[in-house]
Amino acid sequence: MKYLFISFSVLLLVYMLWPGPTSISQFYPLPNSAKSTLSGDTVQIPNVSAYFSNLFRNFVVPFYSKNYQQAFHFPFPPLEITHPPEYSWVVIKNPTDTTFLQELVYPLRNSLYINGLEMFRPDGTPIFWGAPELKENGIIWYTKTTLRFYTSNILTRIIVWMGIVSAILLISRLERKIARE
Repeated sequence: MKYLFISFSVLLLVYMLWPGPTSISQFYPLPNSAKSTLSGDTVQIPNVSAYFSNLFRNFVVPFYSKNYQQAFHFPFPPLEITHPPEYSWVVIKNPTDTTFLQELVYPLRNSLYINGLEMFRPDGTPIFWGAPELKENGIIWYTKTTLRFYTSNILTRIIVWMGIVSAILLISRLERKIARE
């Protein structure tokens, strides 16, 4: 049991200290897209980047999931969490128009939020009456994707690792004490 615990602890530490991306600029831009130059989409908010494109959720989320996994060189994909669109005001920027919000996360590490604004269907028809056009560089686009990358401090990860290992040790000692009584 001791060797299993030590193996688990070492593997968890390696996972938590494994190098990965440190900024949004280390992620690929969407193919066939235009980088947004709107206020809040460039340098005003750290680790935010936005793209106008004609690519929809069914392409964008798997594209960034694969990109995120490759950036970390992990053999397993990140967890995908779907959040309500209103949450984009908290995690992306206030205000943010959105139709979907996905989080790609490696637990105990970093998160990449993907905020999508889809005003039109793939055939170009508006989703709702009066949908405004998304225009950048004189081109009309169907979608806008905004990314925000949250990194975690390596010292914080080490402290969390120590807390997890300590909690497991304390719980196992308590379990042994209870079993003896």
